[in-house]
Order: sequence, then structure tokens, then C-alpha cells
Amino acid sequence: MNMLSRLIAVGAFFGLAGCGLGGTFHVESFLDQEISGDDFYSCLAAEYQDRATSEVYVDCEWRHSVLFAEKGRAALAGGPVEPFDPANVPWGRKVLDSELTELQEARTRLMTALDNGGRDDRGCACAKAQRYYDGWVEQASDNELGVDGAFFGGRGGPVQPARVASEKVAFYEAIEECEAAAADQDFVIYFGFDKFNLTSAAMAVIDEVAAYTKEFNDPTVNVVGHTDTSGSVAYNQGLSQRRANAVANALASQGVTVGNVGAVGESEPAVPTGDGVREPLNRRAVIEVR
Repeated sequence: MNMLSRLIAVGAFFGLAGCGLGGTFHVESFLDQEISGDDFYSCLAAEYQDRATSEVYVDCEWRHSVLFAEKGRAALAGGPVEPFDPANVPWGRKVLDSELTELQEARTRLMTALDNGGRDDRGCACAKAQRYYDGWVEQASDNELGVDGAFFGGRGGPVQPARVASEKVAFYEAIEECEAAAADQDFVIYFGFDKFNLTSAAMAVIDEVAAYTKEFNDPTVNVVGHTDTSGSVAYNQGLSQRRANAVANALASQGVTVGNVGAVGESEPAVPTGDGVREPLNRRAVIEVR
């Protein structure tokens, strides 16, 4: 066996010896921890736990497992936990210039989603996007020993180009889900007793909906009219439809594309009451943005 073969054999032996939990005794408790909850930080902790486990058992990269475990623990503590900066990765390796621009643009997109409700009301969708983004950065920066790697004096290339591609695809799928969830919101317009005209307060809501929908890519907008229990069931059904129509027409005049325009009369009160009760909170139209 020549010297080069011996070095390769020794390197392989130590590589195999380090695979598994050999170097991760201080993160093993996190890898085995039960994580529950569907809020953003609980979901993020679970995502990082899954990724840290993969680093140990699939890639044999216990040092990277430590980094993901640390982020997972921080998420369990309620954060804040930001995605990796591809221009300054914590393990010292650098993302290639050819890959850096796309990663930076993707990070800006992710941070925009996170800072605009992604940590509050979109839970696991945005947590998954952050996990796959960090995985993409980690794989893209693992390039020194790759094809034409920097270690060998080349320009560099990822050790696992297929993993880079899969992490990227998973990120873009997750960020689209995260952003789509942002559009899910209900707006409510209230009416006077036996009225279906839109007040100045109602028109302010119409303006708000019009501005809101412009932030997203053609969301579905539905309108449902309601009444209180004062009056007959048949009359209230018609009144709730007139309310829904008034709101839908006002939205259309602002350029909003309205889908379904429905009415449920007095059958779905916001505040349950007996029959014949004038309840202001039940005299409404709900605008559903999805």
C-alpha cells in the first residue's frame, strides 16, 4: 500500500468512527427530545431537530449537527432565530460567488415573510421554509472537497450537488406555502339595523381589503352576508344577500376580483342569541381572503 492509499484508508477509518453520535454527546439530548406544538418556534425546533439528526446519520457531519441543534434549542426557548447569512456562514466555509446572489435574494424573500406575520400566524409553513433555506446554505457552502474543490486548488463545487438542488427546490416550495398562508384573513363590515348601505367605516374596510389584496398574487376573495335574528328567516336571508352584494360591488369598484357572493341570513350568528334579538355584531358581511 503506497502512502496516498494509507492516508485515504486512515481518513476513511476516522470518518466512519466519527459518524453517528461519536462527536455529538452534547446534542444527543436535543436529538431525542420530544417536541410538540404548531406555533412557529415549536415547528422550527422540530425542523432543526430533523435536520440535525440527518447531519449525524446521513452526512456524518456532527459539527453541523451541533449548529442545527443550537438553533433548535434557541427556537424552543422562543427565539429569536434567524436564517443563516450565506455571506458569513458560521462554519468558515464560503458560498461560491456564483451561488451567493440567489441565496441572498432568497434570504430577503424569507425574511420579508417572517417579518410580516410569518412567525405569528403561519406557523409550520414558514418554519419549514427557514429549515430548508438553512439546509440549502449549508450544502452550498460544503464545497472545499467537492468537484474541482477549493481544497484541491479549483474554483470549488458542492460535495453533494444533488442535495443542494433538493434543498433549493424544497425551500421554494415551502416559501410559496408560507407566503400563500399570509393571504388568509377575514375582514368584517357591520351594518345598521335593517340596513345594507355602506357607511364611511365600511368603506374604510373596503379600502383596506383592496390594498391588502394587491400585496398578493390574485388571492380568492369571497363575501358572505349575515343578519341578526330580528325579523323572519326568509326576510333575513334576503337582507343578508343584499349586504353581501353591496360589499361585493364596492370591492369590484376598487379593482378587487370577487369570487363567491353568498348569504346565510341569521343561521350563523357571531353572537348566539334567541329569536327576535337585535344584535349589532351579527349584522355583518364577512370578506374572506384566501
